[in-house]
Amino acid sequence: MQEELVSVLGDVFGKEILVQQADDDTYANTNMMRVAGVPEAYIPMYVNIQKGIREGGLEVESNDLEKLLGRPTISIKEALNQIVSQSSQT
Repeated sequence: MQEELVSVLGDVFGKEILVQQADDDTYANTNMMRVAGVPEAYIPMYVNIQKGIREGGLEVESNDLEKLLGRPTISIKEALNQIVSQSSQT
C-alpha cells in the first residue's frame, strides 16, 4: 500500500519520491520523533501504530465509502490529481 501511494504521488507530481524506512527501534530511539515535537510519553504509542500499519492493519477492502457517498469511489491517483489541480487554481 505504501509503495502504491508513493508511486502515485511520484506520478502526480512528476518527481521521484523516496521513502525512508525505519525499524521500530530506530523510529523510537532516534531524535526523529523528538525533533518533530512528539512528547516522550506518546512515542511508544506511535511506534505501535506504525507496527500495526506495517503488519497490514489498514489493508481492509470495503465498499463502505461507496455506500456512504452513494456513488463509486475514484482511484487515489484521480483524487490526488483533483487536489493538485484545485490547489493550483487558487
